[in-house]
Parts: sequence; C-alpha cells; structure tokens
Amino acid sequence: MTLHPDETRLQHWLDLFSAPDVGGTPAGGVSRPALSEFDKVARDRFADVATTLGLDIRVDDAGNMYARREGTVRGLAPVVIGSHLDTVVPGGRFDGILGIAIALETVALLNDASLTTPRPIEIVNWMGEEGARFPPAMLGSGLVSGAWDVAYLHDRVDASGVRVGDALAAIGYLGEAGNRLTRFHAALEAHIEQGVQLDGTGHDVGIVPHIEPVRWCTIEVHGIGGHAGGPGPGGRREAVVAAARMITAARDRAVAAGGFKTTVGRVEVEPGSNNVIPHIVRFGLDIRSGSDDELEGHVAEIIDLFDAIAAEEGTTIRVHRDWAMRSEPFDVRIQSLLRWIAEERQVAWLTTRGHIGHDSLHLASMGPTAMLFTRTTDGVSHAESEHAPWPAILATAAVFADATLALANDPEETTSAAEQSPPRQSEVRRASTTARKP
Repeated sequence: MTLHPDETRLQHWLDLFSAPDVGGTPAGGVSRPALSEFDKVARDRFADVATTLGLDIRVDDAGNMYARREGTVRGLAPVVIGSHLDTVVPGGRFDGILGIAIALETVALLNDASLTTPRPIEIVNWMGEEGARFPPAMLGSGLVSGAWDVAYLHDRVDASGVRVGDALAAIGYLGEAGNRLTRFHAALEAHIEQGVQLDGTGHDVGIVPHIEPVRWCTIEVHGIGGHAGGPGPGGRREAVVAAARMITAARDRAVAAGGFKTTVGRVEVEPGSNNVIPHIVRFGLDIRSGSDDELEGHVAEIIDLFDAIAAEEGTTIRVHRDWAMRSEPFDVRIQSLLRWIAEERQVAWLTTRGHIGHDSLHLASMGPTAMLFTRTTDGVSHAESEHAPWPAILATAAVFADATLALANDPEETTSAAEQSPPRQSEVRRASTTARKP
C-alpha cells in the first residue's frame, strides 16, 4: 500500500515543536537545549500528541522517550523511528524536529488507513543528541547502544555545573532502566542533510550508506613567553605564530588533497594579555574523512606537518587524541528498500554522504539501521535560517512512511547486536566535557 502524507497535518506537527512556548525564536528558529524548561514543554507535547495517536509512552533512565504502537504478533522486535527534539542555541526548526514530525505523520497515516502491522512501531525522542548543553553529543542513544554507562551519562555537566541526572529529575523525565530499548528489527531516521549534495543537484531525498568518522585532537604548542616590548620579533619562539601556521597549513592541505576536512573551532592562549608573548597555545582540531583508515592516514599526515612547523618556529607540540567517532555502515537491505520505494514513487533521490553524527550512528552498532536525508536550502543548519523545501519534506515523508510500513510487516526476524554481545565501551566515552555535537 502506498501512503500519502497529509500536508496540513505534517505542517501542524512542525509548527507544534517550533512554537514560542517550546523555544521558537522571533527569527524563525528554535532554541531548546536538552533538559531545559522549553525541552520539558516539548516533551510533554510529544507525549500528548503520541497519546492522541493511541501510542503508549515510556521513559528510560537517560530520558529517552518511546511512543509505542503495538503490533499484532506478540514478541516480535519493533521498528524504531524518530529523532530528537533538543536543539543548539540558536538553532533551526528542522534539525531533529523534522524526524519527529515525519515519524508522527507515519503513525497517523497508518491509523487513517486502519492498518495494523505484525511488528510494533516505536517513535523515539532521543535525549541530548546535540550535545549543546551536555556534551558529548548523542547521549541518550549512546547509553542504549552501550557506548557508555548510566553513571557516566548522569554525571555529565553543563557550563553551570548542572548534572544530567539532576536535570532529568528536575523536569520529571528521569525514567526507568527497564524501559530502555534493548532490541529492534530495524531502525529508520529522517533528518535534514546539513549539506549541499542534494541542494546542489536538485534531488529531494538522500539515502545514506554510512556516517563518516571523526577524530578530535587538542594540539598544545609550547613556546617562550616574554614582554611584547622586549627582544624581537626576530628570534622569538612564539607559540601563537606556530599555532596560526599549523591551523592554516591543515586547512590548505585539506583543500589541496580533497576528500577530508579540517576545522579549528577552539583556541586558548596563555596568558592571554595583549602585552605578553603567549608561551602556550591550545587549539582543538576536528578532522573528517570517508573511512576510518583514510582518516587515520590524514591525522598522521597533519601531525607530521605540525611537527615540521614547530621545528621551524623553535617551538614544541603535544598532541592529545580526545575523541573518536568511528564509522558504522547502514543496513544494505533497508537501503535497497528505500531506493526501490523512491523509484516506485518517482522521487528524485541520491546516495548521500553522511558527514555529521546522528543517533542512528549508535543504533547501527546494535542492529539494522538506515537514514534518509531531506534537502536543505544552501546546506544551512544549526541556524535560525535553516530551511527545508516543502516538496523535499513531502517526498521524504512519503518514502519514509512506505518503508516503515514495509519493515513493520516484515516477517523475517533479525537479532540485534545488543542481544549477541555485552554493551561496548566505545571511544566516544572519552569525549572531553567541552565537546559539542560532531
């Protein structure tokens, strides 16, 4: 059966979760940090909407919310859909929110058609996907997948020192460990692309083969300090000059080579006075590439480049490997289903690289998972001007709904990785407390 999204209702879902009382901004964006008062209102609203759709609500000890539509066959693993409601500050009205709205619309369409499915369908609102208030990112899905344990999660703090565990309790969303997702038949997430692959080619829907890996390093450059009016500039061993050269050289190497990206978003200078030559500079380096092997090669190449610059400037460096997000492939069977549905519906689709972390990355370590991207105007995201064209939204919602129905009707049973092995303590756990969403 082909499902056809209700445009008015889908717009209503989007408006509900971007209204002023849930953090909507005058400029058209949304500012809703995880576990804030705005997040509480949005969570309450999600629960109310899900209840009106006939779904049963439960909350786990990470604050993840599950809205379950029961299946007709007892004991079958569910199909998991959804995304997240938290945003950066200020953020857009589509990142995460679109995935929740499309999931709600999918269930509403099944209800409209009085369709039942053998498998349950669970819409999940994952806690702390952005990492904007409580780093690291993707906190709730990380607990479920075994990337970290609940003590680690509850002890994460924001800039004011507020703990996740205390914040969950304060807004009434500290649930039970027994409510966690433990297995699923398939997981599917819709999300805006946050890039220009679709917008640049005019395609509406992206089918994502995997999320690409990321490495974070802190580079500490040591020089010799002194008074700005003292000897020099010839012969100085200036940490800030060496650091500036390194930052530029990393960018230039990435541009020349293609295939990988470097970004520096954090620089700390000691002692930080206009009339003192800094003796230490620290900067955070984000490096991304298509595969783990390629990325490790680029990291080694960039560090060698930094060593050479440090020697030329008479400085020394220390490299701290802070965090790694390893790639997880998405399920080829679900990707094939998505391609088939898109072709049948004559939707303009494209295989789309996933450059940014999402909750589906963690889910892919547990069981069959896939993602659909929606075209984003000019690739803008994490900004109030974030925009997804309506035709692309409708196309994504249509493919998503048909795929969810097919997966929920699938009699073939699969066993998630979570049932086969104990939770893994991944490198993600070592994220620095100053980290933000990858």
